[in-house]
This record gives sequence, C-alpha cells and structure tokens, in this order.
Amino acid sequence: MPPAPAPVVPPHLPPLRLLLVDDDPIIRETLGTILQHEGFKVTPAANGEEAEAMLAEAFPPFELVITDLVMPGKGGIDVLKAAMAADPNCTVLVLTGYGNIPEAAEAVELGAYGLVTKPLQVEAFRQTLRRLVERALLLHERDELKRKLFAIQARAEELEAVLGRMEMLAKQITPKRPEGPLGDGLEDLHRLASLKERGLLSDDQFEASKRAILARWAP
Repeated sequence: MPPAPAPVVPPHLPPLRLLLVDDDPIIRETLGTILQHEGFKVTPAANGEEAEAMLAEAFPPFELVITDLVMPGKGGIDVLKAAMAADPNCTVLVLTGYGNIPEAAEAVELGAYGLVTKPLQVEAFRQTLRRLVERALLLHERDELKRKLFAIQARAEELEAVLGRMEMLAKQITPKRPEGPLGDGLEDLHRLASLKERGLLSDDQFEASKRAILARWAP
C-alpha cells in the first residue's frame, strides 16, 4: 500500500484558520473532514449570514475562506465581500456549479483567488489548496517583514532623538568648544550615548562617565 500523501499544511506549521461556508450539511461535513486532515483549522458556517457574523467577530481574522457561491439568502458574493472587508489579505476560494458562470465571473472580479467546480475532484482540489497555502504563507512573511522594518525605523528615530538631546546638553554646558584636550568632550558625550543605546554601558556606568567628562570642563 503506498504511503499516504503529506498534508497540504506542513506539520511544522500551525494550522491555518479556514472558514468553510456551505448550506449543504453533507458537503460541509465531508469537506470539513478533508480539510482538517490536510492541516487546516476549520470553522463551519451553514449560510452567508452566519459567515458574515463570524468574519466580523474573528480575531485574528480567518486566513482562508472557502464558500459555496449560490446559497439561500446571502450567497458567496456576500461572503467574499465580507471576507475582504474584514481582512484584505484573506484568500477566498469559491465553490460553484457549472451553471453559475455570471456569478463566478463576478466573484473573480471582486477578488476571489479562484473557483472550484462541483462535484470536486479530490487531487485537483488538493493542488488548489497547496497554492492557497503558499499564498497565505507569502502574505504572512511579507507582513512580518513590514513589522520588523517599522520596528527598526522606530528604533533609529529613538536613537537620533537621544543623540540630539545629548548634543543640546553639551552645547548648553559649553557654548564654545575649548581648545586642547577638552575640545573632545562633545565627541566623548556622543560616544557615551551610543554605547549606552547599544547596551554596552549600564545606567550607572553612563552617569559616572558623563560626570567625569563634565568635571574636566569645570573651572
């Protein structure tokens, strides 16, 4: 017997949060079981209204949504709009029958990642899921890089502010730079501030060194 194929979501990754929307309880249960075995954390919704409420309340938001296109009441287009409103990065896959071409085209225009026709072909569906996972992981990596960049920029601004305050302090103490060895005092203060910000000087060491530098300027 050949080994079972590896799940779509690699085991070393946390399960991706997926909202499954279908008014047919048999399809919802069967598809939900398949998706759970593939490594997804599945939350089922029986109709569009229920899905909209879940999308609005979910925190963190769902990373993936798989929704039937045609349902009583609010359909897949409504679910798609709600998913994109809750999180523009959400990846939405629409399940559709062969006779729903206009609605399916509208779903793609509104931002659906793709369409899957029913009845499902399991292996083709798994290939689509792999692409969904790749997209979700790339979006997650992009957002992590953005957060790190913002943190670095904020830290750089803090360092610039500290150095600016140190320079103002030095100018208040000595408006005119003295001649000779004492002329290096301002540079010494800059170096002290830099060492402290890099964690190479404790608060006590910084204060003691600063007092020593200022003492050299005292009359």
